[in-house]
Amino acid sequence: MPHFMNTTEEKKLVGQTAYETIRFDIVNGNLAPDEKLKLNALQKRYGVSVNTLRETLMRLVSEGFVLFEDQKGFRVRPVSLADFEELIELRSTLELLGLRKSMNNTKNLIEWKSRLISAHYRLTVAQKGMMASEATNAADWEKADREFHMAIVSNCGSNQLIRYHSSVLELFMRYQVLALKKRPFRGQAVVDEHQKLLDSLLNDDQEAAVNFLDDHISKGAQVPV
Repeated sequence: MPHFMNTTEEKKLVGQTAYETIRFDIVNGNLAPDEKLKLNALQKRYGVSVNTLRETLMRLVSEGFVLFEDQKGFRVRPVSLADFEELIELRSTLELLGLRKSMNNTKNLIEWKSRLISAHYRLTVAQKGMMASEATNAADWEKADREFHMAIVSNCGSNQLIRYHSSVLELFMRYQVLALKKRPFRGQAVVDEHQKLLDSLLNDDQEAAVNFLDDHISKGAQVPV
């Protein structure tokens, strides 16, 4: 029985590792937009079974990173200006609503602010890494940036809003990371934006926080597609 449990856990670990690796390769453009994802080639590239790959790709289909068509198989979801503009609108709508609801929810403010401070610290470290070397720190930055913005809406009291915001934000961040190949990380400007946003959240200044977040999303949305 213990061996069976270990085998099951090992399979889960292999599957999760494959998912994270392929997801990052899509987000980072190592697997290019619209690229066909052939199982045999992927098996050689990632060293996992075809069954694990199929499960991983179906998970990525459900999350919007991969497309599946009968007879044609899997391919990386293409990028487009129209798709990006839709993500900007959805992200802005959900995140600004989540921010207001989180600030208005007085039950767990101390815990929420602690989460914000912790997430912002990790983001600060990642941003410093990006200013030193984008190539080696993009994955850590993407994760830290995403987690900080997820922390902003985490006290909103709506599991549905949190889930949909997380999904939209992941797809939005793909455009952000792909844009690094066309323009550099925004550096100190984005560091300052995050600091002002954090300060307004901690100081309970809702209107300032809304304005800073709206401006931050707008500036981050200036991504060449």
